Formats: sequence, structure tokens, C-alpha cells
Amino acid sequence: MEYLFGFIFFLLQGMQIFLVLGTLLPLILPADNMLRIGIARIVDPVLRPFRKVIKPVAGFDFTPVVVYLLLVGVESLIRRFLLPLAIR
Repeated sequence: MEYLFGFIFFLLQGMQIFLVLGTLLPLILPADNMLRIGIARIVDPVLRPFRKVIKPVAGFDFTPVVVYLLLVGVESLIRRFLLPLAIR
């Protein structure tokens, strides 16, 4: 059971890293860069449902921040409530 939680935490933290990269790389790399396109293919399907609900404010898209905080919250809830039950 610990391996399952380890894998879930690995996926959540990986998605957090991809969200940060997907937010920062467009500021640095050109639009046709393969790394930027690859990360966008991973991140955009996760952000798309939230972008329908959260509209840009003054031209800024806060969706990656909201999804990042949501991922951190889910990870925290799993660590706090489910992990102690699995260790028993």
C-alpha cells in the first residue's frame, strides 16, 4: 500500500513540476520549441476544464496557480488522512 501512495505522490509532484514549467517556459522559449510543445500537451488537458470556469483577470491567466494549489491540497489531504490509515 505504501508503494501505491508513493506512486500517487510521484504523479502529483510531477504534475506540479510540469505546471510550473508550462507556465514559465512560454516566457523563455519560442512557440515552436519541442520542449514547450511537449509540456503543453501534458498540461493543457488538465488546465482546459478549469479555464472554462476561471476566466483571465486583466489579461492574466490564474488557472495554473489554482490547479497547482489544488494539487498541493490533494497531496496534503492524502498525506494527512489516508496515509496514516494505510500504515496501520
